[in-house]
Amino acid sequence: MGSMDPGLLFIPGPVPLPPEVREEMAKAALPHYGDAWVKAHSETHDMLRYLWSAPDAHVFPIAGPGHAALEAIAYTFLRPGDRVVVVSNGFFGERTHEVLQSHRVKAEVVASPWGAAPDLAKLRAALKTPTKAVVFVHNETSTGVTNALEPIVEAAHAADAFVVVDAVSSLGGLPLPFGKLGIDAGFTASQKCIAAPAGIAPVAVAPSLWESVDPTSVEGWYLNLFTWDRYEREWGDWHPTPTTISSNLFYAFHRALTLLRKEGLEARVARHAKVAAKLRAGLIDLGFKPVGPAAHLSNTVACLTPPEGVDPMRLVRRLKEEHNIYISGGLGPLRGKTIRIGTMGTQADLETIDWLLKAMRASL
Repeated sequence: MGSMDPGLLFIPGPVPLPPEVREEMAKAALPHYGDAWVKAHSETHDMLRYLWSAPDAHVFPIAGPGHAALEAIAYTFLRPGDRVVVVSNGFFGERTHEVLQSHRVKAEVVASPWGAAPDLAKLRAALKTPTKAVVFVHNETSTGVTNALEPIVEAAHAADAFVVVDAVSSLGGLPLPFGKLGIDAGFTASQKCIAAPAGIAPVAVAPSLWESVDPTSVEGWYLNLFTWDRYEREWGDWHPTPTTISSNLFYAFHRALTLLRKEGLEARVARHAKVAAKLRAGLIDLGFKPVGPAAHLSNTVACLTPPEGVDPMRLVRRLKEEHNIYISGGLGPLRGKTIRIGTMGTQADLETIDWLLKAMRASL
């Protein structure tokens, strides 16, 4: 690869953009209102319901990072003093707890060691005390562990608690039957499995949660989802969002969703599984060890310890400097001990995985 080549981006997001999506980003800016905008906005909502497998959900493409979506859910549906249980087994579970604490809710953590599966017995015990919501990360990017949805949702609903799912590194790459499981709210980010530019944070809210709140009780404006809903209803024929959104960013997001819909959600999930399995097998053959248990290994982010004697940060540097390939090091207590590799969206490609494995072998 030449020095002007952007290289292979295998960090756990953002991911390389498809040519059709890059094309939208390169166009001249267009109005954030009018007939073309309204049409793209409506199609985006339909495609988001398809992506979430939630035909009845309220969906919103919030302009902002994934954490803006988490805060929008917190502002809209939680109140100071509400008891919330956060299931945490990694960096982003801990971050979720930090965010929710800033909203002055009583956030209790049900923690497991990083790399372990959630402790369901501790969760059920915590839910013996009345709880407004259970919040958890579906796919923990810091450890490469996918947390099983069904048992957490079942435990929460058995205790009459709502379920909020962080699907930032899972939606579009892992099975997530939002409607079928009865998940109450979820959020994701555009730059991961959707393979769009960073800057859009899709939110889905089921009628069960939406109808539980009096809109007049919500403080705030931009991150109040009832504001977004009101503009859709009252200004929907020409300006269905509360504020100006970058037209290039929105049309790029729309194009990425169009590509996903064309491929088909089942096919895309299957592609992620196939590529992740090949990457894991190749790295294990080289002496790497996954951090998580075999039954919970993620198909969108791999987190592994290198073979004995191989320094993870030196490996990350060698791949960048000698092969123009970008991967990530570990987070938190895994920093300096692990590497992390994304297999999301455009990264989930067998040919580029072959290239990565070849470079990895040469860099050990």
